[in-house]
Amino acid sequence: MTSAPETVLWGVGAYDAPDRRAPWPIGTDEMHRDMGAAPARLAALGIGAGSRVLFCSMLSEAGQFWPWIVGTMLSGAQLSCADALVSEAARVHVLLRTMAFDAVIGVNDAVLAGCAERGVPSANLFAGVRVVAARPGAYERLCADGLAPYRFALCGPAVAIAPAPGEPAAIDADEWHLDEYDGGVLVTNRKPRATTFDRTPVATRAQVVDDGKAVTWQSGR
Repeated sequence: MTSAPETVLWGVGAYDAPDRRAPWPIGTDEMHRDMGAAPARLAALGIGAGSRVLFCSMLSEAGQFWPWIVGTMLSGAQLSCADALVSEAARVHVLLRTMAFDAVIGVNDAVLAGCAERGVPSANLFAGVRVVAARPGAYERLCADGLAPYRFALCGPAVAIAPAPGEPAAIDADEWHLDEYDGGVLVTNRKPRATTFDRTPVATRAQVVDDGKAVTWQSGR
């Protein structure tokens, strides 16, 4: 782990620690690195010029999602955003019903619950969407519904997404390293950041694989 104590701040994000929502000061340099890395990570999912992506996230997750949003624009793709809330399920449904999306990233239990309340089965909701990247909980539900989602998880500040359905969700290994302790995930930053993470526990419960570069969990858990 390395720190950059005098860096200019981009802003203050947040992540889920095991027992609380933790503040996360983010430096400008690290944000620029994350934005610069995002187009290649999107390209690995087949997303580029002419693609359309829907992000399901919260404003408090801007530190994790903003690089992906900017990276989508840099790649020449189009994007839409919806809050990852039960109340925003109607927006998700309308967007997917009226436009063709190549990817939906960040699907969670709340979005699926909101769609279920409106009588919209997930198989219908995501019909025609090639990449459905779902968080723990939502991932299992989509698998149970017969879909083939991609694993997606926020390992604290580190974004993990699978390269294919059923595969582990990989982080940016140039920036982060993961360890596992008692079923939980520990995060360490590899390059200077305004906030130092040194085997810092986060709320994610998963198995760490690929020498600390990815996480996975059972589809039926």
